Parts: sequence; C-alpha cells; structure tokens
Amino acid sequence: MLKFVNPLERIAVARLLEFLAETRPWYRSLWGIGVVLAMDELYEACTAMRQGHLSDAAVKRMASSLQKRVGVHPAFSDAEKQFLREQVQQVPRADGVAHCGIRELSVRVSSDYLTRWGKAVTDGRFTVEHFARSVAAYLLDAGFAGKYLHTFIKAQLDALEPISLPQLCDALQAELLSSPRREFEVLLALTTTPKKVNGVPSSWLKGAATIAWLKGNGFDTAGVRAPVAMVLKVQARDVLGAAQAARNEVDRYAARTLIATGEPLNYIPKLWVKGSTEPAPIKDASRGVGVKELFREDRIFTAGASQSVDAAFELLAHLEGSSPPAAVAGGWAAIEGLLADPNDRATAADNLATLVTCSFPRAELTALSYRMQHSHPDQCRELVASPTNRERSRTLAQMILDGRLPEMPGLADQAAIARLKKLLGNPGPELRTIREAIGESFHRLYRQRNLILHGARLDSVALTASLRTASKLVGAGMDRITHGHYVQNLRPLELVAKANLALALVDRESPLGCVDLLEVGGTVADGDQ
Repeated sequence: MLKFVNPLERIAVARLLEFLAETRPWYRSLWGIGVVLAMDELYEACTAMRQGHLSDAAVKRMASSLQKRVGVHPAFSDAEKQFLREQVQQVPRADGVAHCGIRELSVRVSSDYLTRWGKAVTDGRFTVEHFARSVAAYLLDAGFAGKYLHTFIKAQLDALEPISLPQLCDALQAELLSSPRREFEVLLALTTTPKKVNGVPSSWLKGAATIAWLKGNGFDTAGVRAPVAMVLKVQARDVLGAAQAARNEVDRYAARTLIATGEPLNYIPKLWVKGSTEPAPIKDASRGVGVKELFREDRIFTAGASQSVDAAFELLAHLEGSSPPAAVAGGWAAIEGLLADPNDRATAADNLATLVTCSFPRAELTALSYRMQHSHPDQCRELVASPTNRERSRTLAQMILDGRLPEMPGLADQAAIARLKKLLGNPGPELRTIREAIGESFHRLYRQRNLILHGARLDSVALTASLRTASKLVGAGMDRITHGHYVQNLRPLELVAKANLALALVDRESPLGCVDLLEVGGTVADGDQ
C-alpha cells in the first residue's frame, strides 16, 4: 500500500508501472534513455569521434541535449549542474580532462541516483512525468527486465506495511545494489545436430545429459527431445534479463549458422535459465514495430507497391525481429531511404520525429475516448455519437478543454488526461518538446548505426536502449508514411513538409488543430490512430 503526502505520488507510481509494463502503446512508452546512460553515451561518443566513427556535430548535439536535461534535473545539485556545463562548453576531446570529468560525474550520480529522486519527492521538487520517465529509464538502462521491475514494485505496494514514494525509491536503490550484473547459465536445446567440421564440442550436452541438467535445476522435462544442447553463459541482473541476453546470443548463432552452412539452426522454442522456475519463450515480446496501415488498407499482398516504400518495409522487418546490430542497420536504412535529405542523412531523424509528433495527439485521444466511454457510458454519449475516430478525438479534446470529463478510475488514464490538458492548453511549445524528445531517440538510432557499420561496435553502451526506445516510434512514423502513400497519395517528404507547416501553425487559439495535424482536404487517417 502506498502511503503518500502529495496525491501526485500515486499517479507517479502508476505512470512508472505503465512504463515497465510488458505491453504498452507507442504513445505511452519510454522515448528516451536515462540521464546517467546519456552521460556514459557521451563519454563513449568522444572516443568514437576521435576514431572517425562519429562527427563533431553529432557529439556536440549529444552534449547540448545532456546539458539541457541535467539543467532541469532535481537529482543533480547546483554545483554538479555547473560542473557539467563547464565540461561541455566545447566538444570534449577523448582522454582530455573534460572527457574524464563526464565519467566521474556519471559514477558519482549513479551511486545514489534513486535515493536522490526520493529526496526530490520529499521536497516536492518533481513532476509525475519527469519522475516516472527518469526512474523507469534509469532502471531499464541498468539492465533490469521491465517485467522483473514491475513485479518488484507491485510487491512493495501490496505489502501490509505502508510505503511512501521516497521509501520506494530507497527500496529500488537497495535492489539495484543487491542485484549486480552476474553470470547466468541458460540452456538452449537443439532439435537437430548442426553441421560442424570437428563434431559436437565437448562442452555441449548430449542426449540424457540435457535431461539431467533440466531435472537438476528443477525444470519439467516432459516433451523435451533434444540430441544436443548448449549451456550459454550470459551477464544479467535478473533471470528475465538473462533470458533476453540469451535470445540475442541465439540470434547471433542462428545468423552465423545460416550463412556458414545454408541451413537454419533448429531449436526448441524455449530457454531454461538456471535459477528460474519456468522456461522462457525463445521469442520475446515484439519490439512493437507495427505498421497497421498495411492491414487496414489491405495492402500486404499488393503487387504494384511503390518500390521505395516496399523496400523500406523489407528493411524495417529487421528492426522487429533481428539481432540488435541487424535491427539497427536495417531499421535506419528504412528511415534514411524514405526521409533523408540527399546531402544530410541525419535529417531523416528529425523528419520522422515530425511525423510521429503529429500522430501523438490523435493516438492518445482516440484510445482514451474508448476507455472513457467504457467507464462512463452515460456521461460520454456524445462520444458514442461521433462517427469517426477523428470526431471522437475532437469531442474528447473539447471535453478536456471545457473541464467536463468525469474522473477516470485508472491512475494512468488520469495522468494521460493531465498531459493532454497541458498539451491542448498551449500546443505549440508542448509539441515542440515532444518532437525534440522523439527526435533525440531517432538520432541515437542513427549514431548506433554509424558505430556498428563504421566502427564495428556491437557492444555500444546504448545499443539495447536505442532499440527499446526507438522501435515503436519508428513503427508509428512508418504507419503515417504508409497512410500518406496509399490514401493521401503523398510522397514521404511531401508529408513531412505538411507536418512541419501544421506544427508551425498550431497554437492555443485553435487547440483542436492538434487532432488534424496530418490531414489533407478532409481525408482522415482513421484506423487506430
């Protein structure tokens, strides 16, 4: 049970749990990494710049973004904020004093980051969104699995003894310290013996040895038939994170097997993590790269598709289902091919961010309108009478502006209404803030692509986080491009130009314009957006 002083604390916890939930739509997902990882990313980027893998402009952008974030962050002291400003006045050079200073500050803040947030909550120096996004991102960046964190926080809240939000921060800090990255053993059982020049390695399990390993670690062996098995050793903080790390290893082995032998790596679709009670599926939850417009417009099997758009879909598929390096390379190639200025590839990140930003208000309003109707059918009859999702969104937006909404039972929905009220009250600056956050996620994806393809870096500090934050957003943007292509007959850059104009013109005098940021002559992108 949560013991709170400020009612916002309850909503902040609900929003935190929403970010850690297994399934969440793109418009309610985390769009960025935590500030500690951002410092580590900048530290790594300075070295990559010296090696020629990242440009001076890219690192300067990172430094500017970091300084802006730290400047308004309640977990940093005034002296720490001033220190960072001094380190990034100029682009830090690898192994220089400023470069090392960034690392020292990262180590200092990370030692008690969550406790710092607890103090900020106690002092009333927090907002719901900043707290939830910062804490969730920090914990995920640290290597915990979202489901593990969700279960841990729920257990704290369901305990008999009441807990305050600062105490929850302290409990999370203690869990972080007591669960360092450590080695886990994960069994991968193969259904056929792969081709190997020198036969099966002695370290692999054969026949009965596989069953013995499973039984010895408390797993049910019913239905397990495997001539050989591999025991993978991975680093993680929890058993769920170990399963994810093992999936990445399996993807790597599967790719190498296919190109080396021309045959797939055949395995039982489960992973057994030593220390867990149940096997984990070998295919994790989707990264969320959904382009539903292809289905809505019945274009999946269209033979006469645009070559450029169709090629982008094929590349985008890697972002959904391939190993992290292949996902980043394929995903960025799809974005760049459709949205980059010929003279500056990085512009694709800003162009896609513009499209996703313009999609945000309608997406949130549409989904919320159906939940509102379900919770309060009598008070929301005008929503039922709205014939299209566009009209539903406009109706709900007007109800928010008029203060006519009944209170939603879910705290996460209450938080969404508060965000929308702020957005509709002054849409220009709020949409620019959203665009900036989403754009930074796409620029990070581009930097990861450069590190992989130019620097052969497959272990960048932000590789996993980049996929976690960008994948759903890329899917949302490609969904808008697909609608623009098939329904509005617009090329991707024409759609971007339209979106740029819409963002430039929307203001507090016409807040309902937020619903129509991507419309053309009354044509409505009505689907689930």
